[in-house]
Amino acid sequence: MRRIKAVIKSWDFVIVLLSTITTYFLLPDYVNMKFALSFYNVAMTVLSIIFSLFFTAMAILISSPDNDFIEFLEEKNTFTELLWSFKFTLFILFASLVLSIILYTGTSFWLETNYRDVWLQKSILILTLEFCFLYGILATWFCIIDTIKFSKYRTLFLKKNKEKN
Repeated sequence: MRRIKAVIKSWDFVIVLLSTITTYFLLPDYVNMKFALSFYNVAMTVLSIIFSLFFTAMAILISSPDNDFIEFLEEKNTFTELLWSFKFTLFILFASLVLSIILYTGTSFWLETNYRDVWLQKSILILTLEFCFLYGILATWFCIIDTIKFSKYRTLFLKKNKEKN
């Protein structure tokens, strides 16, 4: 529960929420499905690349440190929090990717099987994906910053071990 509150109070969540609310007031109630399809396609492409790279980075992060370094980080609960933020961000990226695939596939199917010049779609679908997409991107950015901090802790750990020996 504490972590969920921290997520809701975080800068990335607030920024994404404000961006989505702004878009809500700028978009009409219904948008052209061809426009929606292109947005879904861009989101799906970007998220699939970021998801795979992020998953790889997380695997490297988990497998690289030695036990002494993990114990050093756990003195202040840093490693656990870092892993939690990576897992949460990975979940957001995956959920956003799945949502973009579903929206892209459904919209594409609708456009291909129903012949008409203009089809409209409720803008709430774009807004939902916008929120998930932007949150995934910003959460990824903040995880990258956390990884840089992780590297600084590694430097401190090596320095501490060097002084000890």
